[in-house]
Amino acid sequence: MVTTWFLDEKPGHTPLWLAFWVYGVLVSHALFGAILLLYRDVGTPTLTALLAGFVLYTAWIMRTVWCNAFNVGNPLYGHMARALTVVWSLNAVLVSLFLLLGHVGKVRLPI
Repeated sequence: MVTTWFLDEKPGHTPLWLAFWVYGVLVSHALFGAILLLYRDVGTPTLTALLAGFVLYTAWIMRTVWCNAFNVGNPLYGHMARALTVVWSLNAVLVSLFLLLGHVGKVRLPI
């Protein structure tokens, strides 16, 4: 039997503003900013680990926002938060992949 822990929609108890703005926006940007600051100073294995950690954190954020989306007065905000978080997650994975490819020299860096 396949586990569907990620798709399970058990409602959480975290307010949406905390899950979305603090965990999703502020912490994600701080983590990604730290990775960008270290980008040229770390080796490829270290960068790979940092980006993998960031992608795992992004997956956790997506699930957290998904489960807590309707802990808000207006359900429209829950739908908007879900959509924005899914798009953010796809973007985070793709940017992480391209940064890694740029680090190993598979693509040319613009800077």
